[in-house]
Amino acid sequence: MKQNMKSLAGNFCYLFHELRLFRRNSVFLPVLGSAFQMLQSLIAIWMPKVILDLIERKADAYHLLWGIAVSGILLSAVSSANALVHNHIDSCSQIFLFSRLKAKWEEKMMDLDYGIFISPAGKRIAEKARNAVSSPNYGVVAYLPRLTGLIESMGGFLAFGTVICGLQPTVLLLLILMFGTQLWYGTISERRKALLQEERAQANRKLNYMAYHTKGIKEGKDIRIYSMTGWLRGIAGKAVSARDRVEEKAASIDYKNMILNGIFIFLRNGCAYAYLIREYFQGSLTIGDFTFYFAAITGLGNFLSSLVRSWSGFAEADHYVADFRQFTELNELGNGKQYNADRVTEPVSFRWENVSFSWKEEDEEGNKREIPVLKNINLTIKPGEKLAIVGENGAGKTTFVRLLCGLLKPVEGRILVNGMDTADFADEEYRKLFSAVFQKSGVLPVSIRDNIVLDAGRQKLYSGAVGHRAQGAEQRSGRNSLLHGTDGENREEAVWNCLRLANLEEKVRSLPEGLDTCLVKRIAEHGTELSGGEVQRLLLARALYKDAPVLVLDEPTAALDPVAESRIYQSYSRLTEGRTSVFISHRLASTRFCDRILVMENGEIVESGTHEELLEKDGKYAEMFRVQGRYYRMDTLAANLFGVQHSECISNVGK
Repeated sequence: MKQNMKSLAGNFCYLFHELRLFRRNSVFLPVLGSAFQMLQSLIAIWMPKVILDLIERKADAYHLLWGIAVSGILLSAVSSANALVHNHIDSCSQIFLFSRLKAKWEEKMMDLDYGIFISPAGKRIAEKARNAVSSPNYGVVAYLPRLTGLIESMGGFLAFGTVICGLQPTVLLLLILMFGTQLWYGTISERRKALLQEERAQANRKLNYMAYHTKGIKEGKDIRIYSMTGWLRGIAGKAVSARDRVEEKAASIDYKNMILNGIFIFLRNGCAYAYLIREYFQGSLTIGDFTFYFAAITGLGNFLSSLVRSWSGFAEADHYVADFRQFTELNELGNGKQYNADRVTEPVSFRWENVSFSWKEEDEEGNKREIPVLKNINLTIKPGEKLAIVGENGAGKTTFVRLLCGLLKPVEGRILVNGMDTADFADEEYRKLFSAVFQKSGVLPVSIRDNIVLDAGRQKLYSGAVGHRAQGAEQRSGRNSLLHGTDGENREEAVWNCLRLANLEEKVRSLPEGLDTCLVKRIAEHGTELSGGEVQRLLLARALYKDAPVLVLDEPTAALDPVAESRIYQSYSRLTEGRTSVFISHRLASTRFCDRILVMENGEIVESGTHEELLEKDGKYAEMFRVQGRYYRMDTLAANLFGVQHSECISNVGK
């Protein structure tokens, strides 16, 4: 975001709007703090003049002491008030940062449109915004103190400049000329530093990844088994070096700026002092006047230097505000459409019409390109159909699911649900249609019950509204809702029912605290850690508890052992009863439970049919199945998984 007066004003209005919402009276703090600072500075240069004038006029001790006492008390009172206001400014900035802006960043990350959330550009913008509110010492938190300093410097410059102008306007013009040069160079320096923010954010992303992904239990095993410590130190060292190079560039810019400021301060003060000394020896100034103007010139020089520093610091803080503001202006969930989930009757059908999707990327030089992922998909998913999608890595299966669930939007074409365009649905309402187990999901450091139900509002929603919807759906779709008739008394029974279907009931009942057992042991004192397969089954129970009319399973058994996998498949018909379901798996033999199988390759559907039909075609699916068939030689396992002897499957493949 290019910094100009329009963006400066926009950033100012944005931040002060947020500040006013947070604490209304805080918006006046910069002006109040500046007024006290200027008053303190004026009293500080006026007080010596008053005392010296009294001495020069040979005032008696009473008047001299009275003058010292009054001016001292006044200076002390204003200084105390000034310190109090500035402490309040700093305190307000800290509280404002951590209480509102950091929470706003976290809320925005949860509400951010998923397509932006996972895009490279979205990640960069989010990281820059996080960097803007991550420190109590720099970033957006410095905006209010830097703005106060800028107003103080401008006010002090005007006040002290007026004093000096009464002495000799030429002196003031000379000081202003030098000040302008300093300000010009300081602005250029800050622009150069602003160009380093993207490079700094990239270095911080690498360091944060290393910090957060090398200290977990999962990573700890690999680090020790493969003796990765030295190698990781090398990678971390390169990341640190990259960050240090950025900081060295910033420090070099600051160093050059400091040298130039020192030279100008020397020239500015030297010329002004030479003029004052000449006027004093010519008898044009008294001792009191000399000290007064001497202090005024010194103060003006300080305010000029402070103005340069304040502007540079304010410009830097404004860049952080711009980064954060750019992040808050990204699209959120909710497209303003009016359709809700109640318009969709069960069972649910989908129709894809010329749907294409591609990622848009932009490199550091600003060159844009599109990476196609899905190409002209035309497909009808029948009501209640069990659809399997298979293909090699990178074929587009996960993107297909994200589009189906409304997490991503088609670049071309449209997706219809029961004949209605999904673009006409409110995002959150449309996603109520789906229960999903994604390939990469995690658990929260809360109880097992809360990991399934998630929150009180959702608990009420799905045990009430969805439960009632499901009752009517039973008559239309022929399925029994897992939450049929659930209320406050039977809700726990529904949770146990979902755990039973996910083959996790026995494990949970064996825990001392049962459903109240907290997960993530390193956070909860009496918590427990689930294995990878158990986590996957817990996520399946969560999806079943939602009881939505469309079930999406993205590699739901990838982390399960063959026995657990067998039990899940045996329950598959019960899990998908009356629902439209989409099943993604690399294990092709499991797709025999589905009504239809789609084979994807390079973002296109290259084959479609039942398991038997695709084997008869002897195409891509049959080739993949033959390769995988070599790993399923145990007839008993094949019988448990598929209800047939695996030798029979292999013989069918050969036909």
